[in-house]
Amino acid sequence: MTKISSILSLILLLSNSAIFAGGTNSSVSNKPKLFFGIGAGEGGGAHGGSFKSYRLSYQKKLSHNNKYNFDYVSDIGFNFWKDDSRLSESDKQTAISDLDTSNISISYSRILRKYITNNSFVDVGIGVSFHNNDSMYGSDMGSTYQLENRIGLGYQRETYRSILNFFHYSNGGIKGKNDGVDIIMLSVSKLF
Repeated sequence: MTKISSILSLILLLSNSAIFAGGTNSSVSNKPKLFFGIGAGEGGGAHGGSFKSYRLSYQKKLSHNNKYNFDYVSDIGFNFWKDDSRLSESDKQTAISDLDTSNISISYSRILRKYITNNSFVDVGIGVSFHNNDSMYGSDMGSTYQLENRIGLGYQRETYRSILNFFHYSNGGIKGKNDGVDIIMLSVSKLF
């Protein structure tokens, strides 16, 4: 039942439904905002390893809900995770995957961005991510596809944006092992 509800939730959030994005109260800007950004962060997993994460992303505002003052945003990201494991001896013995792995992934997410002031906002998003490896620094991620969950706090000016995000990647218990990984990342973006 958990797998079915996870899949249904993902489908609902990733849908292109105008009703979900705000229905008749939302209006898509004549000139959508396209942001390209770079980010760097640190992450870790179930066995105490650590890695550096770098992200190149493209965001597009799909619509704005005037009634509740939120944006509905799509995000495409290219991630490089550099393994920097410093596992303890006990963690090395319990680790179930390759200890020296790095990872490249491509992700697609939908984000609800709620403005709390004219320039400050909170992001909540969910998406899918495809990886070239199903393990990372001793953590078995269970598959090469993962769910990408995020929550972030950001600040935006006319042409620039910065966001501090917390990402969680896991397969949602859909397949095999599910150690999952967490990343805290600071990103800076420019409007084009």
